[in-house]
Amino acid sequence: MLRSLYASISGLRNHQTRMDTIGNNIANVNTVGYKSSRVTFEESLSQLLQGASRGVDGGGGTNPMQVGLGMNIGSIDTRLSQGNLESTGLITDLSIEGKAYFAVSDGNGTYFTRNGAFQFDATGQMVLPTNGMVLQGKLADTSGNFGSGSLIGNIRVPFNDQAPAKASTEVEFARNLDSDSNAKGSVLYTQKFLHHAENADTLLGLSDHAGNSLGMQNGDILTFSATNGAASVTTTYNVTDTTTVANLTAAMTAFLRSAGVGAGLGTTVEAVGVPDVTRGAFTIYGNTAAINNLQVTSSRPISGPQVTKAFAVPTTIAAGTTRLSVVTDTMREPANNGDALSELFDNSGNNLGLEPGDQISFSGSIGGNPASNVAAITYVAGAGGTKMSDILAKIKDNFKLPDRDGSIQNNLSVSLNAGGSDDNIPDGAIVIRGQPETAFAIRDVAIRATDANNTKPSPNFFNTNTNATTLRDATDTLVAESSITVYDNIGKEHTATMSFIPTNTPGQWLWEMKLSGQETIIKGQKGKLAFGQDGSVSSFTFDDGSSFLEFDPKNGAPDVTLHLGVGGPRDFTGLTQFRSATTATAVSQDGYTMGRLRQISIGEDGIVSGAFTNGTNKHLAQILIADFTNPGGLQKVKDSVYTTSSNSGDPIFGAAGQQSSSVIKPGALELSNVELAQEFTDMITTQRGYQANARVITVSDSLLEELISLKR
Repeated sequence: MLRSLYASISGLRNHQTRMDTIGNNIANVNTVGYKSSRVTFEESLSQLLQGASRGVDGGGGTNPMQVGLGMNIGSIDTRLSQGNLESTGLITDLSIEGKAYFAVSDGNGTYFTRNGAFQFDATGQMVLPTNGMVLQGKLADTSGNFGSGSLIGNIRVPFNDQAPAKASTEVEFARNLDSDSNAKGSVLYTQKFLHHAENADTLLGLSDHAGNSLGMQNGDILTFSATNGAASVTTTYNVTDTTTVANLTAAMTAFLRSAGVGAGLGTTVEAVGVPDVTRGAFTIYGNTAAINNLQVTSSRPISGPQVTKAFAVPTTIAAGTTRLSVVTDTMREPANNGDALSELFDNSGNNLGLEPGDQISFSGSIGGNPASNVAAITYVAGAGGTKMSDILAKIKDNFKLPDRDGSIQNNLSVSLNAGGSDDNIPDGAIVIRGQPETAFAIRDVAIRATDANNTKPSPNFFNTNTNATTLRDATDTLVAESSITVYDNIGKEHTATMSFIPTNTPGQWLWEMKLSGQETIIKGQKGKLAFGQDGSVSSFTFDDGSSFLEFDPKNGAPDVTLHLGVGGPRDFTGLTQFRSATTATAVSQDGYTMGRLRQISIGEDGIVSGAFTNGTNKHLAQILIADFTNPGGLQKVKDSVYTTSSNSGDPIFGAAGQQSSSVIKPGALELSNVELAQEFTDMITTQRGYQANARVITVSDSLLEELISLKR
């Protein structure tokens, strides 16, 4: 009877211990970093009533007979599962994702905890506010480095720390310099002036009588076709840049005189002395045979209709021995310098309307100032009279222009645009090209003829044709400037300004560095910058042969040496030159003034970094974490801290995420890993176990009572 009583007593006692553990878990359900515990039971000693026996003479053996004497606590284990992380936003709140522990010290020994609710004390140490234990790690040196021999000690943030000044040594430039940054001169042009076509004129400038360009270009193929009786004959002719009216006349003559068309026929362009009605026209006359359906066409769709229309002639050219007035359109060509005004037409083929005695005046402005610097021309008619060259000379003198415009193309300052030009200016127009810079801007150009007798003809067509259109206004040189603050080694600021000045040579720039104060530049102030065809820097040189800029700060600090970085070949992270807006600027320099610690940050590797008021950052300390071979063997002390035991193993200190697989999560705390559902379930089973053991005692007591009653 006594065995069951004592067995049940052990059950009561140990279930009470399990209940105590469950109660402690539930009590710490909101304790930061708390790890819950569990209780396991084991069977106690058993009394042997009869031992086992071996079988004899073919009989079977018997098992031992034992009676248990109760139960004991097998273990109280710590559950090491990861608790949930709660974001707090406080930089000193730390949590560990993994199995490692924070190391803390009370000055006498080192302890370990998962509670990361640290705070700063008055000296800048990171401590657990409940017990004042200081977080452990390594401190960085004054340069922010961790030496190989750094010892583990208290983490302390030096809030009164200052970052020393550093002299600038590098200045980097980047972004684009507009390739079209040179100063430009004014470009103005009038309407085109036309002259009747002559043998020496090229086909590319040919127009019809109304000034409409025939549009012939290099590579066009002209086709001559005609019929002679029932036969149809064609031939082709290739147009080039140098093909003239005389060349075309010869080709048409050869075609019309060919045996298959009509021997004895010919073509010509009438000379100046013939009546105006046929000047510039191709006059075709027959001799021995009639020509039918003569056509000249072009292979290009744009020029085709104009060519066909200009060379249109009657369907039949009769045979005969006398010259016939069968003519094409009266062709026009862009005017030349030597042409007399009396022989010119406006852009629509109209006579200019000038008559002897008309006064041609010139006016305008240069850089905003009035320009009326020449006397008017008195118009003289006839081939020996007023010529286009006279007009051009007066314009040049009125605006005080040199012979050439000073551009890369070295254009004439005043000229007639040549036939076949591809410059967005009408062929035969008067072109005025001013000098670069807005100080020489040409505007308000007026070339006007005044009627001498106020009777017809009137010079209206001349005046309309001389209205000037501005193709490009004058611009100044686009100098790109960029300023940046650099420092000497005592932290004094110096404003450095880099200027980039374009030259007249494509891809070539001048550069110059200036300082705004009393500094003296010792070397490397000016140089040249060149770009390659790909838009990247091809060379960056100094005029004095140095390779850096050096200046004396004039404040007692040592001279400052600056290396200027602009990029290089095929490097598009530095300066570039493209036809785009200028955005070139100094993007960085490596110096700074003295700074004070402004704020700190903690990374997942445990490194505590400081941001200083001078814009620099440096490492201040590194929090180390500890791993254990058997973290379940750690012994709880108080305030959620543990100490090592003989079964935990020694701590292995390391950097989070590097020597340790665990990482630190700043701004968050690890919550308790207590699972209430599990605890309540364990509470129920513990209660039932306790009740059952109590019931055994009650029944055993009843049996003892019956035994005692036997003697009554």
